[in-house]
Amino acid sequence: MGMIASIHLDYVLDALPLEARFAAAKRLGFQAVEYPFPYEIGAREYACLLEDNGLRQISLGAPACNYKKGEPGWSLTPALRGKFDRSLDTAIAFATRIKCRNVHVFAGPKAAEVSNELAFETYCHNLREACDRLRREDLTLVIEAINSTDFPGYFIDRLERVVAAIAQIRRDGIGVILDIYHAHVNRENPSDFLAKHIDKVAHIQLADYPGRHEPGSGMIDFDALFRALRAAGYAGSIGLEYVPTRSIFEGVPLAEQLLGHPPTMRTSIRKE
Repeated sequence: MGMIASIHLDYVLDALPLEARFAAAKRLGFQAVEYPFPYEIGAREYACLLEDNGLRQISLGAPACNYKKGEPGWSLTPALRGKFDRSLDTAIAFATRIKCRNVHVFAGPKAAEVSNELAFETYCHNLREACDRLRREDLTLVIEAINSTDFPGYFIDRLERVVAAIAQIRRDGIGVILDIYHAHVNRENPSDFLAKHIDKVAHIQLADYPGRHEPGSGMIDFDALFRALRAAGYAGSIGLEYVPTRSIFEGVPLAEQLLGHPPTMRTSIRKE
């Protein structure tokens, strides 16, 4: 299918020192990495780590609220517009330096004093302007549905809300990060979404359900998912983003589909 295979540096490889994760990703056979908030090491150093290991960055997260702790989302809250604008400035500069085209703007939770209607209106207004700003820099806005069961209060929590937001934003080219785990938490069918909205999908993230662990640890039928991808003609990026229960050095999940390895093949890479 010509897909680009990626691995999440934070979720899957966090047992390694950060710099070592890039080399490990390359030697495991991946072409790309995800690490949404790399700002602690600086754009120049991060770009070198990508370049030295022949990797590309799938997307970059614009600096965001601590949505895991329920802090109000900058893109949803009128009073936080200044923080939203500054986060976009930071993301544009960093993305340009590391040659990452996709910028992910997180929604986060709604502030208690803000109504659902105002939060959605603010989100769509801010993302419309963000889309225009990013486009002028040859960058692409991407958004994701993040389930509000694991992340209480997350506002853009379902695929149907993502589609509604894109319709309201009224800008072409907005990409969707389709997280298979989040969809299953919500009892949404990612294969149906692919069939209806393949043109919107910019990247796919893989973890099993329940537990958000390795593909093969839960109940998701990944063979059916890859059949749906082939039927839809998907040729974008797809990556592993799961909480490990075992070392990936014992064997890459879905190696045959992602990397072209036989399913029983194990990597000989040592954990350094």
